[in-house]
Parts: sequence; C-alpha cells; structure tokens
Amino acid sequence: MDPSDLRSLPKVDLHRHLEGAIRLSTIIDLAREHEVTLPGRTPEDLAPHARITRPVSSLEEALAAFGYAQGSFRSYAAVRRIAREAVEDLAADNVRLAELRFSPGFMCAPAGLDWDRAMEEVLTGVAEAREAGNDVAVGLISIFSRDYPETAEATVGFALRWRDHLVGFDIAGPEVDYPPDLYVDLVRPLREAGIHLTTHYGESGPPEYPRRAVELLLTERLGHGLSVSRDPAVTDLVIERGVTLEMCPTSNWLTHGVAAVAEHPVRDLLRRGARATLNTDDPSLFGIDLTHEYEVARDEIGFADDDFRAAVRNSLEASFLPPDVKEDVRARHFAWAR
Repeated sequence: MDPSDLRSLPKVDLHRHLEGAIRLSTIIDLAREHEVTLPGRTPEDLAPHARITRPVSSLEEALAAFGYAQGSFRSYAAVRRIAREAVEDLAADNVRLAELRFSPGFMCAPAGLDWDRAMEEVLTGVAEAREAGNDVAVGLISIFSRDYPETAEATVGFALRWRDHLVGFDIAGPEVDYPPDLYVDLVRPLREAGIHLTTHYGESGPPEYPRRAVELLLTERLGHGLSVSRDPAVTDLVIERGVTLEMCPTSNWLTHGVAAVAEHPVRDLLRRGARATLNTDDPSLFGIDLTHEYEVARDEIGFADDDFRAAVRNSLEASFLPPDVKEDVRARHFAWAR
C-alpha cells in the first residue's frame, strides 16, 4: 500500500446514496430538458445552492438541501442516466465494490414515477455502466424514508418483490423523534425473507437509538453509528454483536455530528475492535469522493496503513453482496488489504 497514492488504491464504499451522487452537470442537463429553472446554469454557479461545503446546524437542515437532486428524477431515462453515471464515478475513483441505496418513495415522488419501472431503469443503468468496462461490483439497497411514513408498507412490499435484485433494506431520513421501536413490526417480514438490514441510527440521535436498533431491529449494520462512541456500553454492544459501522467523516462534520473531522471517532473505534468502515454518504451533495475520505482519514484523523487495511477488510466482510462476488473482488483487487 502506498499512502501517498490513495486515488489509485482500490476501495469499497458501503454507504452511498444514489440521490446524493448526481453530478451537478446532470442536474443542470435534466432541468433544462424538463424546463425547470435552477439558480445556476453551470456547475460552478449551481454549487453554492446544491452543495454543502460548510457545517450546517443539523442533519435535518442538510437533508433539506436534497431538493435539487430529488427534482432530477423526472423521467425514467433520467433514472437510468443517474444510475449509470453513479457507477462510472465509482470506477473513476477506483472503488471496486459499492452498495448504492435509494428511497423509491423519495426518488419517484416529484414526477409520480412508478416504483417498479424506476427500479428497472436503475438496474439498466448499472448494467450499462458495467458493460462499458466499469469494473465495479454493485449492490442495491432500498430505503424506507422516515419522513415519508405513508410509504412504509409499500417500501417493504417493494423490497420483497425485488429481493432477487436488492442486497438489503435501510431505514433513513431524519433520526431524532424516530426511535427504532417504531419499526419493529415493519422489518419483521424482511428478516423472515432473509433480506439484510442496515439502519441509519447514531447519526444525529442519542446512543440509545443505535443500541435499540441492534437489540430490537437486529440490524446488521448502522448507517453512521456516530453516537455509538459516546456510550462505552453501546460501543461494547456493537463490538460483541459484530455490527458494522458505516462511517462517513466529512458528512458527519458537515451535518454537525462532530465539531471537526479530526475529532471523528472512526479510528479509535476501529482500534478498539469495532467493525468500522469509511464511506462517502452523499458525494455530490458534499463535493467529495472516497479518495477524499481516505485523505482526511490519513491527514486529519490519523489513520495508519493498518487502519486502512482493517477498514477495507471490514467493508468486504460486511457487504451484503453474495460471497462469490466478494471473493472475486477481493482476489482481483484487494491483496493490499490482507
């Protein structure tokens, strides 16, 4: 491993939102195509409105900035293009295994798109990118958005219908006032169907939330899991249960989860034995890529080579993609992480 050349290093991204990975140029193209007015006609002009590059007051404020990205899903062709470009961008950053997650309720709402047809277009876009030579193993995760409560049962039904094409299910959106207790019955049919579960807890809520997500929902992974570090008993719990933490340092800083990237707990959790990983969350929204997250992990958080190796091993082991797919990717790209 050459720590000075992190861009060429093969990587894994388990926590990346499709809606948060849309190129600004694509947002502009699609707005023009559908005669939607934007506050900027170039990526440079649009960026101050559609990107978060300085800390906001809360996670909820950050989520409100998703409007420009959400408004891009105005046709099935747009869905296909966004999915294709997301894989192209992963490959350009040398990400060799990734899981892309999206909320059908959130994504399809602006234009009233049919969820199932939109899913077909996502699959087509991913396939087109891979057929064009973008060597990325891609898993798809369906999200139930907590701020779209009326879509709860429909999103579970969607996941059950598409179980052969999805690798997992997620609960995301605003966290405060949405404790895991609310979703015990919701996830039961998913668990019975053998669908993997990751949940956004510990991003802005108290340590009690990830604790209850582990104990009540039996979540295998925690999206962010930041507050796990604030309660030693919860830290011990996730280590004991082998729960993976999908950590996103820049995102957590920009959404006011940590006061500075240097204060992010990912390295300390990793060295304590937690299954911590490094991910992007919403690369376009924050103007980053996974190489950037590796750089801040090295330069600000204090990652050593062994920390990167451990984080990548954790990601490969925790990925919801089939074992044979993971083994192929590991053999071809990740000798450096052994």
